[in-house]
Amino acid sequence: MTLFTPNVYKLRQQKAATVVQSELNDSELLVIHSGHPQKKPGGLDQTYDFLPHPLYFWLTGHRRPFGVFVISKKEIYGEFQRNLTSTEIVWEGAQWNFISDKSLTDFENLKKQFSVITHLGLWPGLESEEQKERAFSFHILLDQVRRKKDAAEIKQIRELASLANHGYEALALAVTPGVSERELQLVYENAVLQAGAEKMPYGSIVGTGENSAILHAVPSSQKLKSGEMVLVDAGADIQDYCVDITRMFPVSGKFSPQQQDIYDIVLTAQLQAIDQCKIGNQWKDVHLLTAEIIAEGLSDFGLFKTSVSDVLESGAISVFYPHGVGHLVGLKVRDTGVIENRAPKKYAGANLRVDLKLQEGFCVTVEPGCYFPRAFIEDPVIREKYKNHINWAVAEKWKNFGGIRLEDDVLITSKGPDVLTSVVKK
Repeated sequence: MTLFTPNVYKLRQQKAATVVQSELNDSELLVIHSGHPQKKPGGLDQTYDFLPHPLYFWLTGHRRPFGVFVISKKEIYGEFQRNLTSTEIVWEGAQWNFISDKSLTDFENLKKQFSVITHLGLWPGLESEEQKERAFSFHILLDQVRRKKDAAEIKQIRELASLANHGYEALALAVTPGVSERELQLVYENAVLQAGAEKMPYGSIVGTGENSAILHAVPSSQKLKSGEMVLVDAGADIQDYCVDITRMFPVSGKFSPQQQDIYDIVLTAQLQAIDQCKIGNQWKDVHLLTAEIIAEGLSDFGLFKTSVSDVLESGAISVFYPHGVGHLVGLKVRDTGVIENRAPKKYAGANLRVDLKLQEGFCVTVEPGCYFPRAFIEDPVIREKYKNHINWAVAEKWKNFGGIRLEDDVLITSKGPDVLTSVVKK
């Protein structure tokens, strides 16, 4: 059973074919692989849970390994699959129970009619650099098609936000002194899975105290203390469709004045960034806007020796805001967009996972943050690099603060930004 109706996949296949067939040669066959299971190191016959190549899954809705989807200049040949054996069914069940009427043997016979085979999703191993470059160009074309979310995907992402909200509502009741980060992770994930999610889209991030300044904090046994904050970055996933959300919780039930000040800076940056999630705007400009707001806010606390413009140009703001404002999200937590940045640039000292002009149908995370990471503040190389811009004596006083990040998933529409995760309260 597929996640969406057959007509959704038929329309996607037609869109994909329209884009690539104009670029294919008469003698060329484009083959999109689903992939194959990966063995666990030292796991003997164990494999990791199979994840189909997202392009193959987007086109077919099927999650079976060893499949291929095939297009030529004149025809959409569709799926070819390896038939299940009775032994596989006994050991693994029939979770891969879709059987195409076209087998891999049929695919091998089809290939003989073409002199050029271009592979996506799986590199056969003997391709030349020219062939790899050819495959890269098709990969980009198809990424550009599927990054514009269709109505079925938007509906799914919005429903996933509602599932994630069960977890955040449970967290609001569970955050209290003495509870550990790991216990909060279990509270969140249990609530989301019980609500109907299949899995988490990534390792849930939970950090309290100074751990909230660790961007990908792995939940530990560290217990929450009164007066601290806890950052939770977690989502919900069904068949690789997902949401990516971050919220902050004061352990004592109320932010201290200092915490509230930084929270308000980040919230202002996020709200203004969301407002700029409009067709035609450059994503880098959205990031630079948030960097400027955060730099201006920190400047009021005496953290900088130079002007805000100098802090941005030098990259000094990246000590306190080291990541980009967000990334494309939807089908996997890192959706399309990264592969195009073959020569990524830094903006205000940060690498961006996406450096594109926003178009209708894009779904992006908007997640500015402000952190006071001890590792950066105490790093002699960083201190020397930004000695003319950062007042390190003031920064020293913030080392135990931690960090604050707020994140929502935003759809770019002709009517303006649509916050798909707005159901989750800030």
